[in-house]
This record gives sequence, C-alpha cells and structure tokens, in this order.
Amino acid sequence: MANVADSSSKMPLRVALLKGAVNRAPSTIAALSFVTLEVTKDAANLDHTLHQAQEKLSQGQCIALRCNDQNIWMLPALTAAKQKCHPHAVLVGCGETFASAVEHARRQSTDITAKINHSESSATEQFDALLQLIDSLHTRHFSLDADKASHYWFTRPHQARVASLELAQSTWVLTQGTASAPAISILNDKRLFFIIAADTQIEFSEQLEQLAASSITTQCIQTTMLESLLAYQANGDTKRYALVLQAAHRSGLATEISGMQKALVEIFDKEDSSYKTPAGSYFSATPLGQQALSFVYPGVGTVYPNMLNSLHQYFPALYARLEREGDFEETLQAKRIYPSAGIADEMSLGELAIAGVGASYVLTKILTQEFAIRPAYALGYSMGEAAMWASLDVWQAPHQLIEATQTSPIFTTAISGNLTAVREAWQVSVTEPIQWNSFVVRSPAQPILDLLPKFPRAYLPIIQGDTCVIAGCEQTCRDLLSKLGKRGIAANRVTAMHTPPAMGQHQAVLEFYHQPTKADVNHSASATRFISAAQNQMVQLPHTGKIDSDVIAKSIADTFCNRLDFTQLIQASREQGAKLFVEVGADRQTSTLIDKINKADGQSNACCTVPMNAKGGDDAMNLLKALAPLISHRVDMTLSPLLNGLQHQLATQSPAGTVSNQSNQTQLVEGEPQ
Repeated sequence: MANVADSSSKMPLRVALLKGAVNRAPSTIAALSFVTLEVTKDAANLDHTLHQAQEKLSQGQCIALRCNDQNIWMLPALTAAKQKCHPHAVLVGCGETFASAVEHARRQSTDITAKINHSESSATEQFDALLQLIDSLHTRHFSLDADKASHYWFTRPHQARVASLELAQSTWVLTQGTASAPAISILNDKRLFFIIAADTQIEFSEQLEQLAASSITTQCIQTTMLESLLAYQANGDTKRYALVLQAAHRSGLATEISGMQKALVEIFDKEDSSYKTPAGSYFSATPLGQQALSFVYPGVGTVYPNMLNSLHQYFPALYARLEREGDFEETLQAKRIYPSAGIADEMSLGELAIAGVGASYVLTKILTQEFAIRPAYALGYSMGEAAMWASLDVWQAPHQLIEATQTSPIFTTAISGNLTAVREAWQVSVTEPIQWNSFVVRSPAQPILDLLPKFPRAYLPIIQGDTCVIAGCEQTCRDLLSKLGKRGIAANRVTAMHTPPAMGQHQAVLEFYHQPTKADVNHSASATRFISAAQNQMVQLPHTGKIDSDVIAKSIADTFCNRLDFTQLIQASREQGAKLFVEVGADRQTSTLIDKINKADGQSNACCTVPMNAKGGDDAMNLLKALAPLISHRVDMTLSPLLNGLQHQLATQSPAGTVSNQSNQTQLVEGEPQ
C-alpha cells in the first residue's frame, strides 16, 4: 500500500463519515450524488476499497461504501460543511503503519484513546468494525473488549475522541464528528410504563379496564403508552391520585393491571397504605407530596464496578454538558470503576470518595435538570454531606475538589493510609505498625458504649439502625466483639472518620471544604432545606440568613470528625417533615438502613424510601422504578425525557426512506477539531 503512504505524505485528510441503512440516507446529503463502492465477502480486505475511496474523495467526489444493507457515506469535509451536515465521525489520517497514520492525522500517539486491530479479519468484518467505530464515536458508547461491559467513552477535558483502526495493510485514524446522537428511548416494548390519574377508586377501575382492553387490541403498544403519558402530562396534576404500571411485555402488563385492580380495594380501606410489585408498578393512597421529598446522599464505599454504565445513552446532552464542566473521567474515577470487575475494592479512600460524589452528582443532575425534580430536604450519610453540597448547585466549582481529594493529607495519610491522626492520638511512632479495621455488628449502641472505656483503642464511629460500626485497632475491636458476645463483619477498609482521632483534623477539614458558593445559591437552593448530620437539624445560618462557605465548611467538618448517628439523623429529618427519602447515589445501601430505621420506629407506612440505583440492576429500570413512587406521591416533575425519547423512537420506525431527523443533530461537542 505504498500509494496510501504517498497520498498521506502529500495532503491532510478530512473526510466526513455518516452511517446508516442503505435506503435511509440522512436528509442533509440526500441531494448529493454518490459513487457506490461495494464491499463483498469475496474481497481480501478493506484496504484497497478505502484507497479507492480516498482517491475519489481527493477529486471532490462523494462515496457510499456499501456492505450488505449498510452504508458508510464519505464526503469531503468541505462538502459536508456546505451541506450543513454534521458527521458522525471524521476520517483524519491514514498510513501504512500506526505511526505514519498518526503523523498524517497531525496527532500524538497519546491522543489515540482506542486502538482497534482487524488486520486479520475479512473485508466484511473490517467494514463492520469501521461501522461500529463510527457508531461508537457518534454515541460516545464504547467497549474495547467484548468480554467487558461497555460504558461512556470518556476523554480528556476539551479533547475530541480519537481512535485508530488497523487493517491488513494500513491504519486509519478517526475522530468524533459534530453530530450529537439522539437519546435512546428509556421506554420501549420491553419497558412498558403507564400512568393513570384519578380522584376515586371507581375512576381507577374504569381506566384500568380500558387500558386492559386497549393493550390487547392495539397494534403498537408503544403508541398506546405515549398517549397515556401525554394525557397524564396534560391533566395528571389535576387529579388527587396517580398510579404507575410497569411491565416487560403485554402479558406482563395484563398481570400488573389485574394485580392493581385487586389491590385497590384493600389500599383505599387502609390508612397509609401503598402497593408495589417487583416489576415496578406502584400506588399510594396517601401521597406524601412534594413537601416531604428528601434527597439522601450515601457515604464512601457504595460504588461498584461498571456502575451507571448505560445512562449516557438516555441522556447524551446532559453528559455532554457534564463533560464540559470539568474532568468527567476523574469525576467518576472511570479508569478505576470501568476497566475490570472487582477494581472498586482496591480503590483508596480518596478515590472512593470522589467516585461516590461523582455518582451522586450525575444522578442528581438527571433528577433536577432532566426531570425538573427539586427536593424539599437534603441530607447525607457521612461523606454524603459533601456530595449533597456539590450536587445541588451550591458550590461554584465542585470539580476543583477532585485533585485536592487525591492529594490532600487528610485522605492520603491522616485518617487513612499511614493514619497520622491516629498515631498522634495514640502517641505511636511513624515506624510502629497499626493494624486498623472496622466491623459492622448487629447490636444496639448502648452496650458498645458501655464497653468502650475498657477498650481505649476501639471506637463506635457509626450508629445505623439495628447495626453499628466499630473501628480501631483490629485486635482490640475483636476483643470488644468477644466481650459483647457478637460477631462482626470486617469491612477491611482503613478510615478513621467519625472517631476521636479525626477531631485533630477538624480545622484541616474545615479549610478543605471552605469552597466559594454560587452567586445565586440562596435563590436556586431556597426551596431545599439542608440537614446537618452533626446537629440533626437544618444547617444553622449566620445572622444574614443566607447559606455561605463558613456555614457549609463547619457543617461538613463537624460531621466528618464526630460520631455519625444515622438513626437520629433520619428520626430528626422525619420530625422536620421529610418522609419521602430518595437515595441519590450508587447502590441502595442507605435505603436499606432507612427502611430498617423507619420500621423499628413504626413509621414504615408513613414513609417511603426510593433508591435511584441498585447494583446488578439495569440502569433504565432502576430509574423507572424510582420515578414510579415519586409520581404516585405527587412529586412535581416533567415527563419530557420519557416522552421525547418515545416520540423519537416511534418516528424512526416510519417506513424506509429518507430520514429527516437522522444525522442532523446540531450540537457541537466542545473539543471537536474544526
């Protein structure tokens, strides 16, 4: 392929690439004339065909690279610009070797974030690989290894995604285009979601019967679902009650309808009664309302491998915004969370803290920016208090804390790592080993508190419902457990948060979290009451009556350095009006604790706990199962993300032909080379 090298040495290469079915050309290029180049199974490789295309493109021609029923449309970048066509990807370099291709693309080898090797594949397999790479650049959804879960394609701030494809005799370099992929619909024929609003049990029964009948006769269940959602969006807030039905198929929907019909009679007869099913259907006859909504932010250690790995497909515009705000890859600690299973267990305290806040930040933005949900209350479990302030538009630049958390002695050596704060409290030299551990034990707090004076190097940092956490010298903790007559589950994590030695770090923590607040924070956050875990009450404002950096920093430092009594925090928040607890973070560990606390207090029926995420669950299903109780409890929100995705999905299912909205998204991704 000497001619490839020759051509690459003479002129730069910029070719706009679009993908799609043969008979579904994007409207922006439908009027252009294309030379079709067929890729057949008999061809030895794709190199020769791409070289042919390159020669014709250099002459100003447009190419339709065709294999089976798929096209890759190739246009000179200038032609695409004149047509106001936003490409899915851009071909920017080629060469006989990887090095020459990167040089031709005027890139550095470190710019290439994905290297795809199909040098020994057939021509049709190579075409499929090129098609998939274009799609990955377009959707920002990629996996280098088919054996690993795919996830968002992260990139450095303000940098385009760049990938290379190695074929038999040449390497080609592609970068992301300016087209923004439309959101994948959260709802489809395998994720059915119906909302029915009514004032009485009789109204519900009538509408359920109508839905049962229409779901059988309709040809397109998705159209019926769209009509239901549009009707609710228009008039649902005028009704007293709302129920949600969820199912994975039509027959499942029939089962959910039948179950709901039977449950309604009993629900309306009981006070504080609700009904929910494993599929996600939900109804409450005593809606808690917007005024009871509390966001709850979990603490360190809830993150897990491949968490939130598909959410970007449903909210691409949001992810693009988050990417522009700061180093999104670092926000989620992506290199540690996504590469391989089990990696989260090896993360440092600082990395766990960053990833946990990152997960809460993303989920908060989905609720507040996409669904326009605003909490009446907010509280955090341990480090979740910092996540609360970072996520709810209070701090000016929360991303600045990422690097600081990775390097601050607070997290690297004082209360973790070498435990310098503990050594100072115990008067232990830096060379003397400390075997630190923490244990979860099922026990009331008082018996442990009674024993602590006899075990001076063991502490009770956390009280949480029917369990407690003890921490300190591992052997001392084991001796305490033995005296207590209880078995503890070792966490095998080194952190001295919420123990007396941490109090020596109070000033350092206060200074660390003393962050400038947004200018309009007291307007944007005025509807939310922030509850401090240290005081078990709303954060005390200064004489100005406004939230400021001093108040926030002190609240976090007090929580960080003192014992966390999560039981009292939930009880206090209930007394202040919080009854609908939404866990905004990775997994559902905090939800489990809240459920146990409410049950022990006899408040299970009067409260509702909603996890946004659950390890092992599908991201879209997790979200829908969280929305259902919020809708039934009459929380203010918009259904636009559900409606827009479903409407787009139905529109693209139209008969074959030119697709007016395909490949014509105009959002420019920052960092895209021009």
